[in-house]
Amino acid sequence: MLAITTAVSALALAANVFAAPTTEAHLVARQGYTPDCYTTYSVESGDRCIDIIDKFNATFTLQEFYAWNPQVADGCYNLYPGEVVCVGLNTTSTTPPACPVPVQPGLVSNCDACYKAVEYDNCYGVSTANDISMDDFFLWNPSLYQNCTNLQIGYNYCVGVSSDS
Repeated sequence: MLAITTAVSALALAANVFAAPTTEAHLVARQGYTPDCYTTYSVESGDRCIDIIDKFNATFTLQEFYAWNPQVADGCYNLYPGEVVCVGLNTTSTTPPACPVPVQPGLVSNCDACYKAVEYDNCYGVSTANDISMDDFFLWNPSLYQNCTNLQIGYNYCVGVSSDS
């Protein structure tokens, strides 16, 4: 009986030590990124650091990613789905962005109207629905490819700017 109790205790300890941080059945995102973070990303199942960098068109390096996210271990083995990581710094202004995160890097600083992408959206449809030109849409959202293949569901995009530059 002592052997069974010891084995059960050891398994319970291992489950607590090696489990991702959770509250009930929900994963708790570790908010350990740098305080001047401007753009965040919510980790998806299977993501590795290099995958996240690729999703943002390699607009930052692996070294920058680690510097902005000190909670992420070298080797990137401790990312958990739902964890929020920093993928861009606010290097041009101390004004918070008009669009709530997540946004892609490079969003114009004078953005004053945002649109959250949903399934089946494309750049033409978003620009037409918001009565703006495709040229303006790409100018205000410089991380987007001209063929719009990287418009991401759930991300916010600039669809209007103030006259301030």
